[in-house]
Amino acid sequence: MKLISLIAAAFLRCTLLLLLGVVLLIPTPAQADIVTLTAADNGKQVQLNVGDQLIVRLPTISPRFGWRLTQTYPGQLTVTTTHSLPGLSSGVPGAPATFEIHFQAVGTGGLDLALISAQPGTGYSSLGGFFRVFVTIDKPGVAKNVNVTEYGNHSSVKVNKGDQLAIRLDNTAGSQYQWEVMPLADNVIQLIQPPTPQPAKKPKKKAKAGSEEDVTFQFQALNPGKTTLRFLYRNAANNEAPPKRDFELEVEVPEPPK
Repeated sequence: MKLISLIAAAFLRCTLLLLLGVVLLIPTPAQADIVTLTAADNGKQVQLNVGDQLIVRLPTISPRFGWRLTQTYPGQLTVTTTHSLPGLSSGVPGAPATFEIHFQAVGTGGLDLALISAQPGTGYSSLGGFFRVFVTIDKPGVAKNVNVTEYGNHSSVKVNKGDQLAIRLDNTAGSQYQWEVMPLADNVIQLIQPPTPQPAKKPKKKAKAGSEEDVTFQFQALNPGKTTLRFLYRNAANNEAPPKRDFELEVEVPEPPK
């Protein structure tokens, strides 16, 4: 009888160990992260994964005032909630109130996330009524399109091998000045599409001389490394004239995970 009890106990232990091993082998789904930004993060680069939440907290002079997005980001970032709270930490000591906006990362890509004070000139803090961060959203095994505007001048961006990188710069239709990309001395990224004008308004009609339009340069990340993209806004009719303005972007392509 004692022998039967010992055998039963041993069998029970083996069964429990086997079940435990099966449970440990079952992969657990990755949990989404929550990333919180304050005024102190102005100008920084933020890395998210699809499914992550992004919270931006910015100071205001009272709960009646807030911040608004300069544009929407369909297919990438979705606004879930917005509200103003008194006394919540905003990255600026002593701020009377804080405006808080929640986002959900829903798709891959890279974007300039820019907000301006809802009441220009009344923003509280050294932000001067403008807040900007550069956001990249990844999903394992999926290439993404990264879009950088002129707000990203003199900043940096990280893209993966195979990603598309679009640089959109402000231009004036009919002007003698044109954007020119400086030659790249490495094989980190390459220009895959010449600049294409994109009128800001009424794209079906030809842009009138003197009106604003965007010019987009399309690149692709080829190999791991670091490089600098540089553009000059030059007078096409006079190569000796100094450039009117420039645009620089530090680009990093990290080593792919092994």
